[in-house]
Amino acid sequence: MEDMILTDLGLTEAESKIYFAVLKLKTCTVRDITKECGFHRTNIYDILEQLREKGLISIHKEGKTTRYSASDPNNLYELLREKKELLDSIFPSLEKFYKSSSDEIKVEVFKGDEGMKSAWRDMIREGKPLYGFGIKGQLREKLPVFAEQWLRDVKNKKIPYYGIYTKRGNLPSYYTQVKFVSEELSSPVATFIYGDKININIWDPTLVCIVIKSKLVAEMYKKHFDLLWKIAKK
Repeated sequence: MEDMILTDLGLTEAESKIYFAVLKLKTCTVRDITKECGFHRTNIYDILEQLREKGLISIHKEGKTTRYSASDPNNLYELLREKKELLDSIFPSLEKFYKSSSDEIKVEVFKGDEGMKSAWRDMIREGKPLYGFGIKGQLREKLPVFAEQWLRDVKNKKIPYYGIYTKRGNLPSYYTQVKFVSEELSSPVATFIYGDKININIWDPTLVCIVIKSKLVAEMYKKHFDLLWKIAKK
């Protein structure tokens, strides 16, 4: 239903239904609205006032009768624009508060195909150099289409990508440099370090990705990567 679409734009379900009722009826009374959508008269008055404050309906008198009309739907754009401007005005503060807790250890767990994709997209958003080990091409095996999209985005953003693989051949379509270690050092997980985050992937029996945000932990994982890099072969 079209009226339900407006709930995705910030109106309540009741506001959406009554707004569409007034839009349909052109000019109407509370009694007309009650017949159209079945809400109790007392509730309708409150909701009409909320819609009026948002600039979505207008009120006028005909004798002793109060009638309601829908305002130009373009006012919805104005309502959304104002909300966006409000969010834009406070967003720097929200981001500052979020980043102020960077010394805390944060752990997020992502599951399934979509969860794995979401975790890997975070590496693109951060745009920091990528250092991975325990890699066997698992992403390209499990999520081949997404894997190529991800590699394309890494390339387009010119993100340095250093990988330590346990299998030669079948290399990704983009990388800065890769090296290889013996399969004896193979791991059931693939791990990536980027900035102050670590992305740990479990591929079987189900897809699970653990993202840890901690500068200290990331530094320790990077040291582990550097040690493997020294013994790895081109």
